[in-house]
Amino acid sequence: MLTKKLKIANDFGENLDVLVEGNEDVQEVIVFIHGYGTDKDEGFSSFIDLSNAFKSAFLNIRYDQAGYGKSEGETSAFHLQKASGDLKTILSWVRENYNKKNINIIAHSLGTFVVLLLQPENIKHIVFTSIPNSDTEYIIKNLQERILSSGGIIDEDGVTTYPRTRGGVQYIGRDFWRTIKIFKPIKSLEALTQATKLIIFKPMQDDVLGKEHFDEYKKVVGLEYVELNGNHNFTYLPDRQNLIEKIDKFLKS
Repeated sequence: MLTKKLKIANDFGENLDVLVEGNEDVQEVIVFIHGYGTDKDEGFSSFIDLSNAFKSAFLNIRYDQAGYGKSEGETSAFHLQKASGDLKTILSWVRENYNKKNINIIAHSLGTFVVLLLQPENIKHIVFTSIPNSDTEYIIKNLQERILSSGGIIDEDGVTTYPRTRGGVQYIGRDFWRTIKIFKPIKSLEALTQATKLIIFKPMQDDVLGKEHFDEYKKVVGLEYVELNGNHNFTYLPDRQNLIEKIDKFLKS
């Protein structure tokens, strides 16, 4: 099994930390896109478990978005458009180095919006776990309430400070709020489902995003929407194992 670490520069010259692991002899690649404020391992090591589950049948590529994990950049500079540029950089690298392989995507939480904004072409399967609410105004309201409850300070025109429960302070720039406000999840999803097979796995006990503004996704033609037991990161072992089995079945379809 291959394990390779490397740095790939994005459009801003920031080096993204990339991990390539799994079976280099197969024809299938999975590119993982993590959610907001995490890294290539994802919360509670969910991407580690997913990658381990699929590494014999896939070549897996995980990376830290700019400003997070071991990648260069500032967290305050993160926003959807910049993150979609990071993904474009990674996909271009994959196609250059593995041009005969099929590309699949697994994205979690806000990483799903990164994929939707980019609208990548020639993707075989796309898996979304814990997609954010379809109403972006609600997303902003919900996030800002969490920030304030943690003792943070909201400044949509400057830098927002967000103390995290695991320690440290996350800084959020004004472009983050701007790009969320103008983003249209449903419209983007309708476009992407015309180009590839896409499934959403929605955790029914999501402790981060709740239950509001998800029914709109169910109406999108060509989309498979599946509700599963689990919290935002499917941390309970039986829930995570069930998720892995469902993703495995979809990727083989």
